[in-house]
Formats: sequence, C-alpha cells, structure tokens
Amino acid sequence: MRIGALVVGLLGGLVSLAYGLLGYGLASLAESGYPASAAGVKILSVAVPLAALAGAGMVLAKPLLGGLLMGAAAGVFVCLLGFNALSLIPVMLLGCGALLGFLDAIDPGGRQPKL
Repeated sequence: MRIGALVVGLLGGLVSLAYGLLGYGLASLAESGYPASAAGVKILSVAVPLAALAGAGMVLAKPLLGGLLMGAAAGVFVCLLGFNALSLIPVMLLGCGALLGFLDAIDPGGRQPKL
C-alpha cells in the first residue's frame, strides 16, 4: 500500500503544483489592484503542493505522517478553491494517497504473502 500511496500522492502533488502555479500567477495579476488580498493566496498556492509532495515522498518511511500531510494538503486545497471540477482531480488523488497511507500505518504489510 505504501507504493500505491507514493504513486497516487506524487500524481496528486504534481497536478496540485500545476494548479498552484496557475493560482500564483492569477494572484500576482490580482495583486496590482488589491495588494493585501493576494499575499495569502500566493503563499498557499506554493506551500500546499509542496506539502503534498513532501507527504508523498515521506509515505514510504513514515506512512502515518505522509498520509497526514497529504490529507491536510487536500483539505487546504478544498478550502482554497472549493470542491468543483477544477479541484476534483488533485483533491481525490491526494485523498486516496492519504487513505492508503493511513491504512498502511494501521496494518503495515498486511495481506502480503511471506516469502
């Protein structure tokens, strides 16, 4: 389950990084009109995908912490964009990766044949 969580988390992190860079660019464009309102969006647009990628990379060694980071990134991403067609892909990928990480933390190596 750790490898599955790693792959799904990396895919979700990369997609959310693409959306985050788009959000950073749009916040920079909006900053010309209202400078104080875009600073938080710009920080979250970069920090949340980086936390998701860090959680995906960490899930092999510490699946509980990696799942927690991916789940938190999915939650913040929903709060940032709302749950719509644009945010559906990274949120579902990160949520599935977090679920797989949590399940592996509960039952490490479960149902795998012993050689």
